[in-house]
Amino acid sequence: MAARSWSPLPEDKTRPYWLGRGERGCLLLHGFAGTPPEMRPLGELLASRGFTVYAPLLAGHGVSPEVLERSGHRDWFRSAASALLELRARCRFVGVAGQSLGADLALHLAATRPEPMAVVSQSGFLRLRDWRVRLLPLAKHVVRWHVPSDEVDLYDPSAAARLWSFRVRPTRAIEEVARTGRIVARELAAISQPLLVVQGGGDSVIAPESGREIVAGVSSEVRALRLFPRSGHGVSVDVDRDEVAGLGAEWLGRHLGPG
Repeated sequence: MAARSWSPLPEDKTRPYWLGRGERGCLLLHGFAGTPPEMRPLGELLASRGFTVYAPLLAGHGVSPEVLERSGHRDWFRSAASALLELRARCRFVGVAGQSLGADLALHLAATRPEPMAVVSQSGFLRLRDWRVRLLPLAKHVVRWHVPSDEVDLYDPSAAARLWSFRVRPTRAIEEVARTGRIVARELAAISQPLLVVQGGGDSVIAPESGREIVAGVSSEVRALRLFPRSGHGVSVDVDRDEVAGLGAEWLGRHLGPG
């Protein structure tokens, strides 16, 4: 299967965006093979509450599956850190929130950078659920592309329209996603900021114990886990998206400097 057979994503829908204005800022990081719009519900709510919001496009994403294939965890770490510094240049107080891979990048920033003051992890992971991930070191040389099943785990089927993503994913890059989770697992103890972990009860992508393990592994005195039983992996856009956004905005508003 050739990745070039897949249509390009519309640039007007998937470009990075800035929202709002204020001395409190939040970096919003999208998931693997995703794009900034998947974090829009939280972004718009934060902007309405006086936050500056920046949702960048991660390295390798949004262009083509072939470009994504050439990116990896180091590129994603660098692009997330660079975006954080862009936001910090505008804001006195900064927090970070992410979805899936973006959640792991948010945790990595909290563990390795001084800027983040509060963190929201949505569908973050230390391990992926699919046992075939263990075969990727060899399989990536034989099977170049993975096409996810049409049967997504979203409770609200219309939510798929809010996920601007290529339907073909490079197996090499999926291996890098799994590696990111393993790195973050080793970094958890270095995280001391207030941390909110959100997970969908219907998530078929990450290990079901992911949220509990993340909360148990950090050093944060202030930490919370919230499970949304109906939502799938794309908890930022699924049926509970408004409540998920409200919970994240309330958490950041409480822990990110003065209002």
